[in-house]
Amino acid sequence: QEEKENEVPLAIAQIQYSLMTYGQEQTQDMNSVCDDVNCRLVSYSPLCLGLLTGKYTLDNLPKSKARQQLFRELLPGAQDLLSTLEVVAKEYNRSQSQVAINWCMSKGTVPIPGARNAAQAKENLGATGWSLKSDAILALDMAAKQVGKPMIQNIFQTK
Repeated sequence: QEEKENEVPLAIAQIQYSLMTYGQEQTQDMNSVCDDVNCRLVSYSPLCLGLLTGKYTLDNLPKSKARQQLFRELLPGAQDLLSTLEVVAKEYNRSQSQVAINWCMSKGTVPIPGARNAAQAKENLGATGWSLKSDAILALDMAAKQVGKPMIQNIFQTK
């Protein structure tokens, strides 16, 4: 009894969660684990460092040398996912960023996307107030599970 009184309940679990990590078994299992202990799943990096925004290609890489190297590794295996994301974004008249963030919300997570400026923050807010339909979610799920090389997990994230 005394041990129970001193326990601090887990309220939030924050993990890297995006279409680029969804193909990993541990990411898919996190929703049910969180449900089991009655806590919310917070998804950081829902845009996978910008890879899911649609603005980067192998010919147009980010300025950061570290991200350039990472994107050179990830982009080739993510082409089907990026194509599916683009199609869904056009169907919904939304940006790819908004669809990627909304997809995280459809999975029951609370996404916390980064924004480098006010325009990006405003665009991110456009992911709210609407929902992807089940067929779009399924298409994105299937494409995410086929990613050739998923995003590496944060080295500070425990297993």
